[in-house]
Amino acid sequence: MRFQKSAIALASLGLLLGSAYGSASAASGSKSSTKSAAAASSQQTTKKIQAQVDAIRLQTKKPGEIYYVYVNDKKYNPGGVSYQAFSYGLPFKNYQEYVQKAQVLKTPFLQLKQAPEDFQFMSAYLSAYNPKPDSIEGQKLSKQIVAEGKASGKTVFVKKMTDKRWSVTLTYHGSEGSRQAGAFLSIIAAPAGTPDPSIESVPSLAEPEKLSVEGQDLTYKAGDALKYKKASSPAVNNSQDAQYLEWTDSRTKISYTIYVSKGKITKEALVSLAEQIITGQS
Repeated sequence: MRFQKSAIALASLGLLLGSAYGSASAASGSKSSTKSAAAASSQQTTKKIQAQVDAIRLQTKKPGEIYYVYVNDKKYNPGGVSYQAFSYGLPFKNYQEYVQKAQVLKTPFLQLKQAPEDFQFMSAYLSAYNPKPDSIEGQKLSKQIVAEGKASGKTVFVKKMTDKRWSVTLTYHGSEGSRQAGAFLSIIAAPAGTPDPSIESVPSLAEPEKLSVEGQDLTYKAGDALKYKKASSPAVNNSQDAQYLEWTDSRTKISYTIYVSKGKITKEALVSLAEQIITGQS
């Protein structure tokens, strides 16, 4: 009799525990299902937003037009301070066609009488000028876009602006079989902005080298001059095997940046390119 009572008690306990486990399992499954549904909904929202942004990016634009896009979504734009800019642009695969069009549009001067040794022309690109983020103009524009975007109440806010100024980019690649094989070189010319003094730059491990070419002041960066270090973090170099030669033409207020990665091009060869550009518009 005692055995029968014990068996009944154990069976009852088993049913009770099974019921409790079943309830907990159901609750856990419900929570998991809710999370999965929320994640799926979030992904779907992000896809819809991206589709809208892509449509704006692919939209045909007129010369000088820039579309600034701000997204009011914490998943897509976590910090709430980022935005994108899509502008009218003209790509060229033929150097002479680029030169002719640039002269018609009166873009910043950027021509080379002779291509860098062992490099081949890849492309030229003309685009509406977009102020540098660290310039006074760029900071003012950034604050304006973010403020208007947040105040709009729209998930995807678009602000269309027009700028008659141009930015020019030339790109070259190292010739196969040459000592520059695998190298990439670009030259950018754009209106020079005024640096915003409120933005602190991270110091580099070495000072950039100062050069003078045809009366213009140039800055050369390579090696430790491209390694940046904060007191709380180790040195960081995001431009390994890279060289930069930069200057702002005092006559035209156009800034120039020559960038090269990999290959075996020398500092002297980069300076020679800068000299071509500087003297070419004299």
